[in-house]
Amino acid sequence: MEAALPLGPGDLQGVFDCLKGCLSQDIHVQKQAEAALNSLGTRPGFCSCLAEIILSKEADHSARWLAAVHFKNSIVKFWRSRAPGAISEEEKIHLRSKLLPLLDQEDSQIAVQTAVVLAKVARLDFPKSWPSLFTDLLGRLQAAAEAGSSGTLTARRCYLALHHTLKELSTKRLAADQRTFEGVTSQLLGPLWSQWGVDTSVLIVELPAALAGGAPQQAQQAVLLVFERWLLQLKSLRRMLLHGFPSDSGTMEPVASIEKAAPAMLHTLDTLLRLVPSGSSSALRTQAAAMVARGCLKLVKTLRQLSEVHPWSVLRCGTLIQALELCCAQIALPSVRSGHVSSAITRQCLQYLHSIVRCAAYRGSPAALSLSAGKGREQLQRLKDLSSTQAAPILKAFWATNQEPLVELIITQLFPLSDKELELWEDSGEEFHEEMEHTAWEESIRGCGEKVFLALLEANREVLAPLVVNLLQRASQGTLGSPNNHRNSIENGASNGNAHAGGGGGGGGGGGGGGVPWAVRMKAAAYHAVAVGAYEMYDSIDFSSWLHASLIHEAADATSTSKRPLRRAAIKLIAAWTTKLKREDRSPVYRVLVSALADHDPAIHLAAVAAVHALVDDWEFEESEFAEYVPTCFQVLGTLLQETSEFEAQVEIFSLISLIIDRLGPGAAAFSPGLLSLLPSIWEAAEGQSLLRIQIMVTLQRIIHVLGADSVNTYSILIPVLGVATDPSQPNELNLFEDGLLLWFVALVHAPAVHPGLIAPLPQLLNAMERSTEHIAVGTRILSSCILLGGRDVLAVHGSRIATVLHNFIGNVKDKGMLYLMPVFDIIVHILPVEGPSLLKAPLQRLLASVICGQESGMVVAAALNVLGRMLLQNPGAFLELFKDAAPLITLPPEVAAAAMAAGTTTGTTTTSPHRSDAVDPAHLLLLATLDLWIDKFDAISPLSNRKLGALALCALLAAPVPGILQRCSGIAACVTSVWFELEGPEAGPEKAHGDYLASFAAPRYDDLAVAVNVADAEGEEHRRRALFDASPVATVQLSVFCKQQMEAAAGVHGGHVLNEALNAMDPLLGQHLQQMLS
Repeated sequence: MEAALPLGPGDLQGVFDCLKGCLSQDIHVQKQAEAALNSLGTRPGFCSCLAEIILSKEADHSARWLAAVHFKNSIVKFWRSRAPGAISEEEKIHLRSKLLPLLDQEDSQIAVQTAVVLAKVARLDFPKSWPSLFTDLLGRLQAAAEAGSSGTLTARRCYLALHHTLKELSTKRLAADQRTFEGVTSQLLGPLWSQWGVDTSVLIVELPAALAGGAPQQAQQAVLLVFERWLLQLKSLRRMLLHGFPSDSGTMEPVASIEKAAPAMLHTLDTLLRLVPSGSSSALRTQAAAMVARGCLKLVKTLRQLSEVHPWSVLRCGTLIQALELCCAQIALPSVRSGHVSSAITRQCLQYLHSIVRCAAYRGSPAALSLSAGKGREQLQRLKDLSSTQAAPILKAFWATNQEPLVELIITQLFPLSDKELELWEDSGEEFHEEMEHTAWEESIRGCGEKVFLALLEANREVLAPLVVNLLQRASQGTLGSPNNHRNSIENGASNGNAHAGGGGGGGGGGGGGGVPWAVRMKAAAYHAVAVGAYEMYDSIDFSSWLHASLIHEAADATSTSKRPLRRAAIKLIAAWTTKLKREDRSPVYRVLVSALADHDPAIHLAAVAAVHALVDDWEFEESEFAEYVPTCFQVLGTLLQETSEFEAQVEIFSLISLIIDRLGPGAAAFSPGLLSLLPSIWEAAEGQSLLRIQIMVTLQRIIHVLGADSVNTYSILIPVLGVATDPSQPNELNLFEDGLLLWFVALVHAPAVHPGLIAPLPQLLNAMERSTEHIAVGTRILSSCILLGGRDVLAVHGSRIATVLHNFIGNVKDKGMLYLMPVFDIIVHILPVEGPSLLKAPLQRLLASVICGQESGMVVAAALNVLGRMLLQNPGAFLELFKDAAPLITLPPEVAAAAMAAGTTTGTTTTSPHRSDAVDPAHLLLLATLDLWIDKFDAISPLSNRKLGALALCALLAAPVPGILQRCSGIAACVTSVWFELEGPEAGPEKAHGDYLASFAAPRYDDLAVAVNVADAEGEEHRRRALFDASPVATVQLSVFCKQQMEAAAGVHGGHVLNEALNAMDPLLGQHLQQMLS
């Protein structure tokens, strides 16, 4: 193929025109330009042309931005040396010289793209091909500083490039790359730290005026530019401090740079927090206020991560307790729930507290260590000493005065529902439930509070469990207080003056916001705390008494809308305490929860769905206790499915339906008609929603499983669903196909008889298997089930395509894939003993070649020999014909051919077999090589029924008219007698006469399939396999009798004297065993 001509300066205008064309409003022009640009993208010099266009400040801005995007994408795609169409080394040198000048972009979007390009190149080229990168960047920063105000843009863009480059390099995990990053840190940390300190001082002086709005516009803009640069410096410093030094959590050696940086960052955070505007003033909406909030968030996050990676350095420099006090004070601010910038800062503070409580190093946990060989005991002892002498006393003193106020504050201020949340509940109960239950905990103040509360409770249950019980009692009595009177204690506990902002009450304030009295919210919050800490509080509360006294009545109370939060909290609490339910309490709880399922409020009935799920999924669940509620439960859940619009809620309902069906087992069959009547309308309504349709198919799997032979009643919905799921013309076919195959498989194994609709999707499956091996596991199981179900009719229509699929897979899949294929071969040979070998001629030849040439593992060889053994027993002529046809196509490995020929032409006797020939037939040689392999791998064959199949086949080979067979008589006898002893020997029981029938033709296991049910005992397929086995020689033939018959036949074929000489030549003990079997 002719190499593409490189682009040069003369092509710049053409590339620029293409970029402009891509931005055209005319769709025809746009398509042409995109096609032209794609063709240019593979030519050398394309990236250089884009770089020149980006550097041209006079060019159209939109075209330059598009050039920057294409530049980034092309660099990512073609910079690697091994990539097809890779950029040449000469062009790389040229581009590296352009990357630093490219950074000086006034447009922020283009600047980000060019900085990312530099970072991607640095990841691949630094330090080997670009050792001067950071020296050059520092030089540009130095020049920008000397240039004064005219160098501001250059400095900001250099810091942007540093941030992206360090971000890329810090993610490389090889030891050599980490050492390189440590070297970069030693080069950059000093200069960046000094400049960050200078910019911090400037901001502390200038920010108050900028936030107050009293500074001139130009001065405010200058402050914002400094702040942008300061943030970029902080991001780079964070990367270096976290990844530029070995973690002292493992080394237990403090890092000097961390000890220097952490106090300064904490002081800066403290100062900036004082500047955060309070309340709901318009100052919150200014750009300066937003920048301050971003800076606070980044500082808290950095301090948290430093404490996680370098806990001992943070502890040693005295920052730990100061940071904890600052975070506690920040959490105690009245505006933490207001939705303002302080709420995001509060989340980060809560996450900081959580990380400290959970810190493995401070707790002396071995999880903190990277244990070195031979030093594990010493390291662990040192860690325990550090924990007990340094961390434990300091943290114990801090938590002694702060944990109880903090827990009380979390329960009384963070757990109660806010006015905003109650308004959301009023507007949309489903959205409220979604936000409460499915929002990531890091994104929610309540979620962060739950994590801190639970961590503290687990760490000090003896102190905090009684406190929670006391708060519960006070909440139940209505004496827990107003929204804001629980902050003073923690503010006083963290008494370093860090309560920086005042302002109005949080979203949890107000005596009756959203129509819900504060006392009700407080009681619901206390219930929520007991639910969250259920495991730690099991021994602190008499749950049964509480349940009967009030809890069950509150869960059933639907009389007042103002008490809805309490009802929901009671339902969730019962779910959390399921394991403490006594057996006699379950029935009334079921009654209340099933009643709550029918509530019109989505937040209530979805909480009830979760609670019923917890009870049904519990270890103590008894079907008989729940039976009377099942009809109502299914009826209500079906109605909810039709009324619910949120996907997560629909999944929860389907999950409960599936769980109930699974736990009831066959008892769920009586309720299947009602469920089946609902599914068609839900399926139609879910058009375009693949995830929801998958849930419907999972539910169908469970219904089919419990119906068993009566699953024909599901075909009215099953067959249309399979048609959609396997239809390649459907837009969502790729999303549904795998789950559709699993549903189809479950239907097939349970089918009592063949149905045209169950075979109809077979062409789509074969199409998919011809395209790739992605569905080989479930696909081969379906092929086996279809053949077992449809027999000759299925093979008459689809046999040739099935053979083609098998042929294409042989030798092209790994061991596991080969093992998936063997049962299909086996079943076809079993069902079609005459036509099967000719149908599978090509794949059998390929299988034989793969096995005999040593390309497959022992397990695959054993499975393939089972297929050949069945073929030999059922159609000896076809078996010999296979070797005759395959011999010209297979080149035996020299050592295999030599061994087969030596054993085939050498004998310990002087008598010659009538079939002896000096010229060895290639087919005979191939057969002898296979026999040698068979004898060698016989011990790898399992289970016992397959071993009997192999023994019968080896006996049958004795009578084959092939010279050299009797020279393997000793090997054959050893294999056969070993099986005889297992099946018919003196110590074998009568039940072993035929072995395990289900495994006799390599019946597959199903535990590797993602089916929702256990189909191993499906009666439909089990009966078909049993019938197939009953017709098998393994079931109908006695090994000792068959062996005697075949030896008599061998005497007729080879001559009695030849057979006797072969028998006399074997080991005496083996001869005795053989004689014992034959007698």
